[in-house]
Formats: sequence, structure tokens, C-alpha cells
Amino acid sequence: MRPTADDVRRGLPRAVGVGIRQLSEAEAHPPTPWYPFEAEALGALATERRRAFFGLGRTAARDALLELGILHAAIGRGPAGEPLWPPGIAGAISHTRDLAVAVVGRQTDYAGLGVDVEELVRGPSPRAARLVCRPTEMEWVNVEAGTERLTMLFSAKEAVFKALFPIERVWLGFADAELTWRADRGRFSARVLKSVGAGYPAGLVLDVNCLVADGLVLTTAFVLRVTRDGGEGAGRAMSG
Repeated sequence: MRPTADDVRRGLPRAVGVGIRQLSEAEAHPPTPWYPFEAEALGALATERRRAFFGLGRTAARDALLELGILHAAIGRGPAGEPLWPPGIAGAISHTRDLAVAVVGRQTDYAGLGVDVEELVRGPSPRAARLVCRPTEMEWVNVEAGTERLTMLFSAKEAVFKALFPIERVWLGFADAELTWRADRGRFSARVLKSVGAGYPAGLVLDVNCLVADGLVLTTAFVLRVTRDGGEGAGRAMSG
């Protein structure tokens, strides 16, 4: 069973549009980009499989934009591979195998949104734990008991980075966020250890929603728009 739109919306404090697309096993010709601008952004050397996933993600993204009343939007690709949204929109896209998930919101509400979906069977190996985890995270991850928690942490950091990168295009590594699992809330608390732009200093704390079901891990992260008085975008004011 694939994630639902309600699963994606869970914990996000403002209105968002959600798109979820899945390739049918019987589908001979999977979705392809709708607009030449998008196909050009992908590049002429992309494999047919890469084009299929790219098209699937763009289709999910257009579904999400439609929920905000935005029709016929071409979604380009930035230098770092990030989606280029229509003016006034923040969002993210994630793919895994035959599934694509997209979430979008208005920039009057969100400075950034992140989503990531991972298959547990294709998650990071135990050997990758020291690349993904900070020392404080290793005990909770406990790779000797399996890799589910490692995949959850990996996915959560991916969602955090997707939410933060578009603000001022600051790259983050796995060591630049320290996550703590809040079992009573079913989510991570992520402390960002590097400034990502004016109003978003080191020490910023984000909530990262995490759902594990049917062999998939789905995570979402959000950054609220900073107001002129410095409210809402920083610290615990971002907790949903």
C-alpha cells in the first residue's frame, strides 16, 4: 500500500498540496515530462529509466500544484538537481522504485518543505551508519538490531536538507544536523548545526515527521517563513 496524502500532510502546520504517483506493473510506457523545458533540463543522455522516474515525479508535482490552484506549470531542474517551482511556491519531490511523492506550499507560509521516501529493503547498509550518523545518534540507530532506524534517520536528514537548501542554496552534509527521536510524538527533532541563511542560524530546530509502513519510510520536514519581527521561522516556533 502506498502512502496517502493524509500521511504526507501529517504534522505540517499550514496548507500544502500533495501528489502521489505510482507506476503500474502493466504500464508499458510510463509517464514522461510534459514540457520540452523539463525534458531539456533532464538532458539528452538520461536513460529511459531515469526519464520515467523524472516524468513520474513531475506528474506528482503537478498534481500537488493543482491542489493549490496552479495549473499547467513546467517544473525545471536547478544546477543541484533541485526542482524549480513556480514563483511563490516551496516544495520537494522524492522517488523510490515505482513511487513518486511531491509536496508544495506557498512561500508566504513556508520557507522550505522537504519530503523523502525510502524502501526499507534498499536502505543504507550498516557500514554506512558512521557516514549518516553523528556520534550522539549511533546508540538510537543500533544497527546490530537491524537497519530500520538507520533508514529512518537517513530519510529524515534527506527531508531536512531538501527543506533547507532552497532558502539560500547552502549545502548540508549528514553531520550538519543532529536528530533525536521523540517516541511520544512519532517524529524526530532535528537541530541544524550550520546557518542556512538570514533568519535561519545554526541551532535552528525542525520537526521531522516520520512514518514507517508497508516496507516504506516516509518523512517530511518544514521551515516556516521568518517574519520581519523574527517570529515563526526560528527555534521552537517551528514545532508543529
